[in-house]
Parts: sequence; structure tokens; C-alpha cells
Amino acid sequence: MELLEGIKTRKTFRGFTDKKVSKEIIQEILLDGHMAPSASNMQPWNFHVLTGTALSELCAKIEVFHKTKRVTYNSAKDKRIPEIYMQRRKKLFRELKPVISSLGDKNRQFIESGSLRFYDAPVVIFITTDCVLPENKLMDIGMAAENIMLSAHARGLATCAIAYTLIYSEPIRTSLNLQVNTETVLSISLGYPDKNLPVNTFRSSREKLKSMIFWKGF
Repeated sequence: MELLEGIKTRKTFRGFTDKKVSKEIIQEILLDGHMAPSASNMQPWNFHVLTGTALSELCAKIEVFHKTKRVTYNSAKDKRIPEIYMQRRKKLFRELKPVISSLGDKNRQFIESGSLRFYDAPVVIFITTDCVLPENKLMDIGMAAENIMLSAHARGLATCAIAYTLIYSEPIRTSLNLQVNTETVLSISLGYPDKNLPVNTFRSSREKLKSMIFWKGF
């Protein structure tokens, strides 16, 4: 797959087959993630890969926490999100609704329950970093994450980047044996796509690019 084709055809999948992903392929994908640029070449990332019993046990722990502690997801971190971004999020759920309704589910239910079990992916990659690093290092981690998702796509695998699950940090920290100064930034579900699921036919739209470009000197 050519690079430009991969960029334009990659999308999020929310359903996977139970086909195993070999450790060798995961290693190659992570190497591509590791090749991402980073300021001063600090490479502020670590990758924790869970599968099999380790992953199923973590999902069970998260489910228990969700039922007993019911943490509220606060994506804005108590800051007011500008209306323009809220409208884009609402548009996504409007677009998703017909597909999810065909499953007999509601948008919020599907996204919430699916995220908590990583959409039943056979592999989940957690990206962690050191808490003392400045927030701009998240840009570096974002570039590594995109490399991972593009590399997986090029190999015929599917991914879903999930931040929602991180609200249950306690079971995740325990399962990953994280040090006190380490935080989890993102989880990426990885596996072979279940192409029979209607939700996997969905592709989110994009706003008109011209509304986001500001030219000067041209």
C-alpha cells in the first residue's frame, strides 16, 4: 500500500475477528510507531501490549470498576469546549446513529460499552509517558500513534484509538505494572477487521478544508 493511499483510506473499526495477531507483526507495527519524530529526539513513549488472558482480565476489572464506581468521562477537563467542536461531535453521532440503531443499540451505549472492552479486539496497545514531561510531548505521542495505525492499516489490520477507557486508570495501572511517575495517554485496539459488522462500513465525514486554512503571502 502506498503512503498517500494509506492516509486517505485508514479509518476506525469498532469490531474485530478473533484471528490472532502474531507478535512479529505487532513488533513491526511498533517499530513504525517508534520511527515517529519527536522534539529533541526524546522519544517520550513506551508501548504496553496486552492480549489473551492478560487482556481479558483487564477488561473484567474495568467492567467491575465501571459498575461500582461509575466515573464520569470529562473530555474537556472542566473547560468549556467551543461550540464549533461540539457541533462536529454531534454531527458524528448523527451520522453513526443509523448504523448503531441497526444493532439494536443506542449511540452512547454502544460507544461506552464497546470502549470499555476495547471493541473485543484481540490486542490492545497502551501508550504511556512520564508524568513530568511537558504537555507538548503529547504531540510526539500523537505522531507515534498515527504511525502505528497507518502501519497496521498497510498490513491489513484495523485499529481504534480509545481514550474513554483511561478514566478507569486504577485497574489499567495495576495490569500494566506502571510506576508512580508514569501515565497512560492512549489505548489502541488492534486486530483483523470484522467486515460483516455494519458499524465497520461507517466512515466519519470531514469538514470543508477551506474553513480551516488561512493563507498569507500567496
